[in-house]
Amino acid sequence: MLFSEHLVGDGQKMFEHAAKLHWEGIISKRADGPYRSERNENWLKIKAVQKGKFPVVGFVKDPSGVAALYLGKQEGKDLVYMGKVGTGWSRTVSNQIRKQLDTVLSPKSKLSRPIRKPKARWVEPKFYAAVE
Repeated sequence: MLFSEHLVGDGQKMFEHAAKLHWEGIISKRADGPYRSERNENWLKIKAVQKGKFPVVGFVKDPSGVAALYLGKQEGKDLVYMGKVGTGWSRTVSNQIRKQLDTVLSPKSKLSRPIRKPKARWVEPKFYAAVE
């Protein structure tokens, strides 16, 4: 999370700028409302939804499914590490994901630049995750 100084101005422009920087969003407060640290109607959290489709390059297993997915991104001829996602699916979907990924296991990472992830089970990048 990033904190900025108090800014007065065009909230829409600030939000658009935050989205271009791939920030999660902005927090705003009614200018005429008193400051209170608790949640109330004077505060707004405006999310900038970022979406993408990324090849799954590995996963962290749990007893019957996946605890997290490691994602890549194609940059020219290179497949580079993008990050990890670990929420947003049910136990049933977790089990289905695991069954599919078990069919494309790889003894080593297919990333162009290796990364150290001791719990990773590497896979061929045959499946894609739509992430929001």
